[in-house]
Amino acid sequence: MSSYPIRPTFPIDLRSPGGGLVLGRQGGTVTIDTPPSPAQFFAALEALIPGASATVQAAVPSDPSDPTNRAFRLTNFVTPGCALLTFVTATLGLTSVQVANLLTQSALQPK
Repeated sequence: MSSYPIRPTFPIDLRSPGGGLVLGRQGGTVTIDTPPSPAQFFAALEALIPGASATVQAAVPSDPSDPTNRAFRLTNFVTPGCALLTFVTATLGLTSVQVANLLTQSALQPK
């Protein structure tokens, strides 16, 4: 039995209100666009505010059962309103404009 590649003829949006995946078509390939990863986020944060990553890391509670510690260690994607972004914003005193710029720059970082 033959198998055929998936070739949608229109973009399929799988995003949830809190962020998620976007599946689309570019030429003959299917692309999946995800929110920025924590690595992309912290790279953009360092570019915006040098030394900020160390400040955030020092503020993370050492208890592994603490929600902030879990958010810092286990977050897969950084989205508006996620626990990691909320913690970083509060720790560094970022404005909403700085957070918006940070998320934009995070998406532009290499994956």
